[in-house]
Amino acid sequence: MSTPQATAIAQVITDIPRPVLSTSSSSLLTTATMSSSTTTLSDTSTNTTVITSSAAAQLLSRVSEEIKQRPWRALPDKRLQINVKRIDLNEVLQRPYVILTLGDQTYQTSTSEREHGDWNEGFEFRVTYHAQLFDSIQLDLYDRSILLRDRHVGRAEIKLSHLEGLPESFTSFYEIWDRTKSVSTMSNLAGKKTLSSNIGAIQLRIHYRYQQAPQPEEIGEPTAPIVPAPKIASELENDADFLAQLSEAMLDDASDTRFQKYEDPNNKESNAQQTELKFATVDDDEIVVQYPILDMVGSWTIAPETQKVVKAVIRMVSAFGQGFELTNAQILTAVVVLERYYRDVTSERIDTGLATLEQVEHAGYFWRFSMACYGWAGINFVGKGNGIIKDFIRWRSDHACAVDFLRIPKEDLLAYEFHTSKVFHPSYYVALDRATNSIVLAIRGTMSAFDTLTDLVCEYQQWKGGLVHGGMKTSADWFMKNLVPQIVAYISKHKVSVLNIVGHSLGAGTASILTMMLLDHQREFQTFMNGNFRIQCHAFAPACSVSKDLADRYRDNIRCYVYEDDIVSRLSYGSMMDVKTMMLGAVEAAAHMGLTKVFLTGTDEDWKPTLRAVSEVRQQIKTAAIQHPKLYIAGAVFQLWRKVDEQDCVEMKPASNRLCEEVLIKSAALSQHLLGILDNAFPKARESSMMIPSNRTVSPTTLAKEPHIQLIRKKSS
Repeated sequence: MSTPQATAIAQVITDIPRPVLSTSSSSLLTTATMSSSTTTLSDTSTNTTVITSSAAAQLLSRVSEEIKQRPWRALPDKRLQINVKRIDLNEVLQRPYVILTLGDQTYQTSTSEREHGDWNEGFEFRVTYHAQLFDSIQLDLYDRSILLRDRHVGRAEIKLSHLEGLPESFTSFYEIWDRTKSVSTMSNLAGKKTLSSNIGAIQLRIHYRYQQAPQPEEIGEPTAPIVPAPKIASELENDADFLAQLSEAMLDDASDTRFQKYEDPNNKESNAQQTELKFATVDDDEIVVQYPILDMVGSWTIAPETQKVVKAVIRMVSAFGQGFELTNAQILTAVVVLERYYRDVTSERIDTGLATLEQVEHAGYFWRFSMACYGWAGINFVGKGNGIIKDFIRWRSDHACAVDFLRIPKEDLLAYEFHTSKVFHPSYYVALDRATNSIVLAIRGTMSAFDTLTDLVCEYQQWKGGLVHGGMKTSADWFMKNLVPQIVAYISKHKVSVLNIVGHSLGAGTASILTMMLLDHQREFQTFMNGNFRIQCHAFAPACSVSKDLADRYRDNIRCYVYEDDIVSRLSYGSMMDVKTMMLGAVEAAAHMGLTKVFLTGTDEDWKPTLRAVSEVRQQIKTAAIQHPKLYIAGAVFQLWRKVDEQDCVEMKPASNRLCEEVLIKSAALSQHLLGILDNAFPKARESSMMIPSNRTVSPTTLAKEPHIQLIRKKSS
């Protein structure tokens, strides 16, 4: 039986989680507790209570002084420790407990028999940089019932991005609200109603070292050639694998004949030896959540690396769905309301004049290479094949159809891999383009379930002083390690002057990141080529891949082409978080209408208050103090627009990559991403641009030498 003084000392020491107590401190506490217990027993036998408060105070002072002199315990990187202490509510709970959730990580405290909980229980979460940007820890308070279902009392929330600037260890109270929705996704409409229902607070002690944002690299003038910044140069010095493979390929006289040529009609794995890639988001020493069913089924059907990717996607979906408590009917209602709202929102069109004829010709010329990467299925989809049945039964149909479509000799298709069964390894081919004296590396977009996995691994990673799409960067790493050394060796030996990297959708995003990687090695390449070597990228309907500072840095080497409001070129995890908030706001705004008016009988007068409320949510997102970080399409951007008064006329205009900051929910936004739309748009854009006089002869050779983008404003009539 312990005295109140000993209990108080133990509580004080427990409340200090970071210092490491020495052996002497622990023994002092143990001795004090034993002595106090003995004194209490003897005093009880004589019915006398003796309290040695002065001795307890002296002991507490000695222990506290030693604690202050001890070094802080090192906190593991990317870990957050949280200690749940107690609750203070406006109501009395019989048996409270708390469930803590961060994405797919879930913990539960013990059930307390005390009104205020008094748990003092600690838990540890793993926190990636991506989670720090977007995620929140939710603490749901329940009151356990013996016979009935446990009652959900309320929810507190800790936005991880709000921990910036706070001490590594602190104690604070967080308000508990009578709700189940997440504050991070709650619109101002719900906030007006919900944030007036405070029912109490929960006391927490948090221990976390905030991960600092990447610092942008300093660069020179926009027109200066891109060279590795000091930080990047130090990273390249450690890039031993790539430089060793590059040197080996340059010294190998037969390296230009060792290209991989492989087509996989039966979804079998290639026998070629390839460098193993580790998915950067999954650390080997990371304690990950277990998925028993996936572990059991996956061991029979998919490779271990693919299992890691699937688990990463599950974690992303779990984090994104946190606070998104909508039924299927509500989700459908939100989509209908947002489509109705954006129907009246005019897309921003910058008055920069039309692109020159040379620029349109350049885009249309390399579009053919990008489309050919989809093989017989993609070529027939736009109606330019030999027929679906005829092309399907051909031997190596993807390879043969690509050669026929590009109208090049078979030997000029240097390398290719057409398959559907690899993650972070999209199909591609390498072709020699004699018209421009260039090598073309074409990377296919999303066309299989494994390509979709690459898309869904959208976790932000720190890279080159900015942020990058994790799945696309891993795909670019594969090309950098397995294909680029042979391509560079071929270019050097055959005096090719340009490497053109092209792609559509996922392939365009991967091509953009790969181009950035290659430009960091430009000095080495220039040494091999005696200074006569250039790298260009042509990205069609690209997916958002990098942060804005990186996207703007490579404007002279990457060109992107987007058709109107193509939804894929606006998607990133940050923009989808805004869509999530918009959907929640749309459901709240349409609550007064009812399903009948939303789907069938709603008049313009019925829609006015709903659309006005949705507009308020949109404005709230744009003016928020802390906004969700977005990814952008890299390089110089061109948009293709149908003329308002002439639907059959298409104009190509220089644009800004700020279009990536908002997803427009429009009925045609997804169809505008299809191959056939772009394939029809470039010839029409060429007709429009021919109305602008040009003082240069248009030819592929001339176009390939065009170093910069020139803007010509359309003359007013």
